[in-house]
Amino acid sequence: MAIHAVVSFFKNEFVAELSDGRRIGQPDFRKMAHALYCAGVLADDVSFKWRAGQRMITAGQQVALCAEIRQLTRERQRAVSIAA
Repeated sequence: MAIHAVVSFFKNEFVAELSDGRRIGQPDFRKMAHALYCAGVLADDVSFKWRAGQRMITAGQQVALCAEIRQLTRERQRAVSIAA
């Protein structure tokens, strides 16, 4: 079963609420992408949420975070195929 994440930006930190109940906070999108990847979240399973009083995550940040997760996934797949 895939783990989904809903990411928002609160008090200068990216905050992700995962479908399995965990919550992850990271100060920048690269660290957040790595944390989500390590938690088993795929780029297609990330959504973004804005709430009143929070800063909106820009479209560029959304694309960059998902692209970073995809890059980590590709690197892992390459490492596994080389090891096999």
